[in-house]
Amino acid sequence: MNKMKITRILSIIAISVIALSSCEDAEKGAIDNLLYFSEASSAKTKTVTLTEGTTNTSVIVRLAKATETDVKATVMLDEAYLNAYNATNETDYKVLGTDIFSFSTSVCIKAGSISSEPVDISIADFSPQGVKYAIPLKVVADNAGIEEGESSSHIIIFLEKPLRQAVPQFTYKSNMSLEPKDKWGLSLPNYTLEWWVKMSGFSVNNQAIFNVAGDNELYIRFGDLVYAKGSKYVYNFLQIKTMGSQFDTGDPTADAGLTANTWYHFAISYDAASGTSLLYMNGSQVAKLSTAAGLNKGVDGVSMVCSGQTYFKDKCEMCQVRMWKTTRTAAQIANNMYAEVDPKDPNLVFYLPMNEGEGATFYDATGNGHNATAGSNATPQTSVPWNTYTFAK
Repeated sequence: MNKMKITRILSIIAISVIALSSCEDAEKGAIDNLLYFSEASSAKTKTVTLTEGTTNTSVIVRLAKATETDVKATVMLDEAYLNAYNATNETDYKVLGTDIFSFSTSVCIKAGSISSEPVDISIADFSPQGVKYAIPLKVVADNAGIEEGESSSHIIIFLEKPLRQAVPQFTYKSNMSLEPKDKWGLSLPNYTLEWWVKMSGFSVNNQAIFNVAGDNELYIRFGDLVYAKGSKYVYNFLQIKTMGSQFDTGDPTADAGLTANTWYHFAISYDAASGTSLLYMNGSQVAKLSTAAGLNKGVDGVSMVCSGQTYFKDKCEMCQVRMWKTTRTAAQIANNMYAEVDPKDPNLVFYLPMNEGEGATFYDATGNGHNATAGSNATPQTSVPWNTYTFAK
């Protein structure tokens, strides 16, 4: 090949490279300077803990590089972005009403700067009433030639109110049944039962905290004659008897035991299609039971703290008792254990927050009428001891 031909080929290649580079530069030109939330560069969400009175927070809008002129942008709500997050993460956040919070929608980044002044967000005091709220924001450039970062131009601000409530303390005298006393007549192919509980000790077997009457037993207690250390049985585990079998939180002699005077969140879920029961402790699955598929759990009433004087020797504190007619996922359980839930959720069979703070009657927040009174199976108690706790991650 002669030098002239080689030179010509090299020229063509060079021209092609230049053309390709020009195209890439043209494409980059549109995104040469990006607009985004500073906070979203490392995380796409931000959690704000609500306080008494007004809660204040802020976000900052940034540019990838400074410009010679002012850059203006608009911050706005983006409910569709929150809906997409909920669908992906099995959450149910609602957009906080604009009558409760306010923020400046107009942003200006001064010439020569890459950051705006903080965009202040002011949130008035309100009661979530079991609903989880968020503020989904996006920022849009008003200037030509500035584009929004594909992922960092959005941010979701989660609003959390610590679960702080009064909690009743029970003894065997507090044996109670949820209303009505006649048969409920429910047959559930799917359910989830969850609650917070703290025991003063595990001194005896069969300290039963739930008995769900009806087909295919559901009986939940602390301790049974299962695990022994030497010649002595130990009872610091939770056991679930159901569907003709049983499973539990694990062998306490192998460092799986529960600790007295410690709060635990438990949940049991069931799916009839697969015959699978799952046990969760503090938001994590700890045990699984496989039984015959296709069996529904009958619910003809629910008793609590129900094994009597002989077997219920220790003190029990309990709250946030919820029964669902769905198989809650691990994410749903973990995402909601530190918060109240929406009592209007149609999937709730009953919901006893047990946060009254006085007396001995506990009201079903769903309005389904499954209230309970301590001691109602014998002599109703007029009051029980109450203590206040904060449940937080």
